[in-house]
Amino acid sequence: MLQAIRDRASGWLAYVIIGLITIPFALWGLGEYFGGAGPLVAAEVNGTDIAVRDVHQEARTQRNEMARMFGGEIPDDLLDEQGIRLQALETLIRQELLRQAADSAGFKASGDSVLREIRGMQVFQEQGRFSRERYSQLLNAQRISPADFEQDIARSIVMSQIQRGIQATGVVPEALVEDYSRLRNQTRVASWRVFQADDFDRPDVVDDEAIREYYEANPDEFTTTERVRVSYLRLDPEGLEAGVDVTEDEIREHYRVNRSRYEEPEVRDVQLIRIQETGEDGEAKIRELRERLESGEDFAELAEEYSEDSLTADRGGRMGEVARGDLDSTLETVIFTLPEGLISQPVRTDRGWYILEVTSIQEAQPQPFEDVRDDVEQDLRDRTAEQMQIDALDDLMSLAAEFSDSLEPAADATGLEIQTSDWFSRGSGDDIARHRSIRDAAFDPRVLEDGNNSEAIDLQDGSTVILRIESHEPSEVRDLADVEDEIRERLQRQAAADAAQAEGEALIERLREAEDWTTEADENDEWSRSVDVTRESATDLPTGLQDYLFRMPAPGEGSVEIAGTRIGDGDFAVTVLEAVRMGEDVADGAARQQARDQMGNAYGSAEFRAYLAWLEEQADIKRFPEALD
Repeated sequence: MLQAIRDRASGWLAYVIIGLITIPFALWGLGEYFGGAGPLVAAEVNGTDIAVRDVHQEARTQRNEMARMFGGEIPDDLLDEQGIRLQALETLIRQELLRQAADSAGFKASGDSVLREIRGMQVFQEQGRFSRERYSQLLNAQRISPADFEQDIARSIVMSQIQRGIQATGVVPEALVEDYSRLRNQTRVASWRVFQADDFDRPDVVDDEAIREYYEANPDEFTTTERVRVSYLRLDPEGLEAGVDVTEDEIREHYRVNRSRYEEPEVRDVQLIRIQETGEDGEAKIRELRERLESGEDFAELAEEYSEDSLTADRGGRMGEVARGDLDSTLETVIFTLPEGLISQPVRTDRGWYILEVTSIQEAQPQPFEDVRDDVEQDLRDRTAEQMQIDALDDLMSLAAEFSDSLEPAADATGLEIQTSDWFSRGSGDDIARHRSIRDAAFDPRVLEDGNNSEAIDLQDGSTVILRIESHEPSEVRDLADVEDEIRERLQRQAAADAAQAEGEALIERLREAEDWTTEADENDEWSRSVDVTRESATDLPTGLQDYLFRMPAPGEGSVEIAGTRIGDGDFAVTVLEAVRMGEDVADGAARQQARDQMGNAYGSAEFRAYLAWLEEQADIKRFPEALD
């Protein structure tokens, strides 16, 4: 359902609906009345198919979410299409496992709870109150039926119920909360002295022989990065569309030829009775109900008493308005062939048995040209630009392949400008080269070594690029004379760090051998003495020292722990851990509750992950990832 909104919505309305009607539940279900699996199956979960098209829709959802996180476009280095598709498949498998578990456990969302949820959504409110008119208007604008929307909300509520129920089993013992709180608020009393590497910098410790040895032993460190510059043609759909010019007569003719595209679709008000069981017992129940309707019993009363459709039963079976494309193809065929007021024979689908009645029909209504003129013009521009793109792309690809040693014939035929990139490597680049697909194509041996034009490269923004190498700089080992100063500085820095560490380790030995370490420390004013260190005091300490202090073992009674570590850029810290004090504020209600909430969330999430893993272990799951390629 959310994907349907994303696919159909545009502009501000898409962001409003997506941003405001999304219930913050971890897992979304699929609308119960949407069409069944297509011919291509990506997985089977206990005999239930997950269609390839659903996986692609979920992948598109996840890709769009990633793009929004990065401000509109995913960095090309992070875009792994196959990984996104496989992750989407696993998401839908988990959703289906939870759906089956919820059905088996009898989780249901009452009609009242669904309506309360919808009434509380600000996007459907005017002046702080729910507006049915606005509700219908927004859903109709996106061609989403209320029945499908409500069914999806119900599924989400059920998913949330089962998730919260499992997470609630992650009970954290109060003793563990106290231990966690005490550890989290622990204070470590420490003294330290830092030996700065800069104090041991002696330029004369590195001779020419040492520099040469290092150079010869580490050639990779001094090898230049292979780089290229490319010439390229870029076919941009937005640029084509901007150049489209249409006349008023062409707009009117497009409206006349495609009038049905601009009609308010036919909608039918439907009521139903559903029996979930698809076998013989379900058929017997539904046929008995059909006979009772035939004998004159009231449809609404029977639906309320016997229908197993959780959303419509307590409303007398009323499903609401339905348009073509909203429902499972089997139900849709029956509904849109039934005369008004005639009760259908029992209809079997993979969701159960149904009896349907169309209670009213609103015929398709043509919209006047003046009301839809802007939409017609945009459609015409889109179609014209699309055809221009098809023609230009055909010329671009065919001529780039025919004249594989030049881009000029393709440029002349398409009117595209040959552009030139800056230098870039296999691993990084700017502008056009920020796309990994561009870099991969440029370094393809057929392009780099054979001198051919590349194949067509599709970018995230919908544009298509064909490139060829303009210039190439192979990687090579730099001359020793060019890197001699760099090596000398590196070796001098390493020697200084080693000297600082040697001095620090000598001090550690003296402190450990002394009867009272403070005597040694008192002789030097470079010590930081008996400092209270907490997990929040990192900004006041030398880089890396806090983590090291909290990894040191606690000293025994009447003793200290003496050790040392390299920190920062080659410095060496000698540390004396004097005492460890557990947090004293555990009795504080706010601090205790914060610790309890953190532990509870961690335990609850772990329980839910374990539950999903158990469901998967118990289930019969067949995956067909090759169908996603």
